[in-house]
Amino acid sequence: MRMLRAMVPWLLLLAGVVSGPAQAASPSSVASLVHASLLGADSIRVKLLAYLARGDIPGAIAMYEAHTGKVAPAWLMDLQVAYSVANQAAGKCQQVARIISTAFSKLGQTPQYIAFKAKGAEEFMVFELASGKSAPVSRNAYHVAVRVGDLIYDAYTGPLGMKLADYLPRLHARQGVTWEMVSQP
Repeated sequence: MRMLRAMVPWLLLLAGVVSGPAQAASPSSVASLVHASLLGADSIRVKLLAYLARGDIPGAIAMYEAHTGKVAPAWLMDLQVAYSVANQAAGKCQQVARIISTAFSKLGQTPQYIAFKAKGAEEFMVFELASGKSAPVSRNAYHVAVRVGDLIYDAYTGPLGMKLADYLPRLHARQGVTWEMVSQP
């Protein structure tokens, strides 16, 4: 934003020059120029967010590499691994949450950690998969995921995420589960 403010006087001057010596830059031409400038700067980020919203991480990686001519950044490659079935195991949630949070932060989002705790003395929690089978989530009464907007993300939800209202009924412990927002996974 600071860079944009610094660019506005130059954009106004440029718009005035382009529109001819006898005309001042009209507000609409300046707005169009600023808008085009912003779109160009953010187009890769916007496209990445669109691919991720569809759950297409391989597509996001390919698009990034095609548009920039560079290898995709490590945080984007790590995101693909975070959602893998190999990470659907007890004890992996904190690292997965850090990876997901980093990726969303790099894309200008505001991720939050959400901690789930088994009530009572129960230490074992499971997540009911779409197939109806249960996968172990925790052996220490603690599981963490990432919340972005109204969606929860972890290795069990995959890159599409899941609404909290849909996520909670799938997370089981003998005496139930509580949740709260936390600052660290």
